Amino acid sequence: MQRFLLCLFGVIFAFPSFSQRKLILNAVNKKLDSARHYQRILIVGEGGMQSRMFLDFLSEELIKDLKDQDIVCKYEYLGDPHKTNTEESLKKAVSWEHDAILRFYPLATFESVNVVQTQTPYGPPVYNSRGASTTPPARAGYSLSSQQYLVNDFDIVLNENKETIWSAKLYSAIEFGRNTVYKRIRKMILSDMEKQNVLQK
Repeated sequence: MQRFLLCLFGVIFAFPSFSQRKLILNAVNKKLDSARHYQRILIVGEGGMQSRMFLDFLSEELIKDLKDQDIVCKYEYLGDPHKTNTEESLKKAVSWEHDAILRFYPLATFESVNVVQTQTPYGPPVYNSRGASTTPPARAGYSLSSQQYLVNDFDIVLNENKETIWSAKLYSAIEFGRNTVYKRIRKMILSDMEKQNVLQK
């Protein structure tokens, strides 16, 4: 029982690291009467280096999936709005023939380091000749580990000419180096578009 409680205590210490991970897509509920039939979508995004890395990975996943739906896509990074005029960059990007523009506006981008303290359990119990357990020879200790998270929050807007067809807010805090998460984000975005008749199912 004592060993079980110590193990449970260690899990409680480690729990905050899992609570830091999040993937939330809050889309505006605006279901269309009929599905759009897009053939060419221009994907654009802006922000600092962390936003650019995020969008490079995500756009690759979006382009790959939409290609399977016979939709040709092109991705353009517009630059860091603190260093360049992204609207001027957009004017150049839209020269590529397209039916709609999927644009990512950064809301928050930063790194977060989560330190996890985990209690290591006692060693195996020692029994005397009567079968009763005695104090184990090894005492519990603590181990520390750190996990780096990349926080990237975006406004996402799909515009057809000047009309907003679909929009959402994306909140993400993902562990550094876990690139498979972009497949999940891609699925979240495209699934909601299908649900709202923006894309064909």
